[in-house]
Amino acid sequence: MTQPLDSLMTASAVHAAQQASPQTDAYRRRLQRQPRKVQQVFLLSRLDNLSYSDIARLLGVDASGVERCMMAALEHCLGDPAEDDPSRPVLLQGLAWYVHLQSPQATASQRIEFRHWLDADPRHLAAFEESERFWRALHAPAVTLGASGWHRRRPRVWFGWLLATTLLCGLLVTAELYS
Repeated sequence: MTQPLDSLMTASAVHAAQQASPQTDAYRRRLQRQPRKVQQVFLLSRLDNLSYSDIARLLGVDASGVERCMMAALEHCLGDPAEDDPSRPVLLQGLAWYVHLQSPQATASQRIEFRHWLDADPRHLAAFEESERFWRALHAPAVTLGASGWHRRRPRVWFGWLLATTLLCGLLVTAELYS
């Protein structure tokens, strides 16, 4: 019974993607160019609202690896930097703070350091607010990219071992037949 519903939800997500803005489509394409693990971490965080600890436990990585994947996804979505864009380094700092503050590894002293960073320059607050807007703008491409729910599946390591074992058994049987 869930199969027809899943296909309907996927079809509605594809239909929504066809009506998406050019910016949403560009973000989706940039996310699709990322490695599978980066996409999976991003979608688990963005769509399923899982904490970095939960994502790390699900995928068998550490929380700092989850944080690196999130930062890679966000940086890649920003696109190529303009050569004369002086605000990009500050925006990247804002994104790094935005990602790190969601991590369970963020300490109280780092949160105080973040407050000092915000107070040091008005551009820092603007960059952090832009990071929040950017995070919200990535919801629509995330919905499109994760419509099938593939990101919730654990990696299937056993499948590779099964194929290798089958190949080896086939070679042994063939060797026995010809000897």
